[in-house]
Amino acid sequence: MAARPALPTDPLANAALSSALCGVFRGRFCDILLRDREPAPFEKDSVVYDLGDAQRALWFVRRGVVKIGTITADGREIIYDVRKEGDVVGELCAFEPVRRDRAVVVERAELVSVPFQDALDVLAHHPAALQDLVEVLGGALAEAYDQLSSLANDDLMQRLVKTLRSLASKLGEAHGELIEITTYLTQDELAQMVMARRERVSTALNILRQRGVVQYSPRGRLRIDMRALTK
Repeated sequence: MAARPALPTDPLANAALSSALCGVFRGRFCDILLRDREPAPFEKDSVVYDLGDAQRALWFVRRGVVKIGTITADGREIIYDVRKEGDVVGELCAFEPVRRDRAVVVERAELVSVPFQDALDVLAHHPAALQDLVEVLGGALAEAYDQLSSLANDDLMQRLVKTLRSLASKLGEAHGELIEITTYLTQDELAQMVMARRERVSTALNILRQRGVVQYSPRGRLRIDMRALTK
């Protein structure tokens, strides 16, 4: 029997793989898979699944926002990605039956659980989706190297700007000439996304605010001037 591929152990490699896999479980395949399945409600800060859990299932987000990440050996939390309506979480169970990542609700959500075996059964009847899966996995490794290179070579401000662009793309809505990130994210959570101390992220955000690039207030949502952010 051929050896099963090992899941990457580096958090950034896991993040790239998770993000890539997320794109496979969408569209027509998603519609077929979720037919006649009812969503379950989750309150803010609820843990959908945690490190070490053995349930092998995919979770499809029908409403709300969920953050995906891990906790390092020294107790630091890292956020790989945020997922919203139409996305899937838990896709790394495609490689390992025991969870190496965790999913936590950022704002009240509704999710549909699908056993991974059910997803495999549907994939078996849709060869095009299987081909997409193989191609996406190949590209995931290249993305992981890009992320590792960014962490090694980009300074904090560069990583923060890239993160803000990504959040604006995923969660942003037009608010006049600005883009508002519709989900409230704490500075701790932003720090977990860029892998830096909260204090350093707070300083970097203040610099961007002084430059007129971002606007925010205590407990307020971030608003971003995308034109200024790309200069």
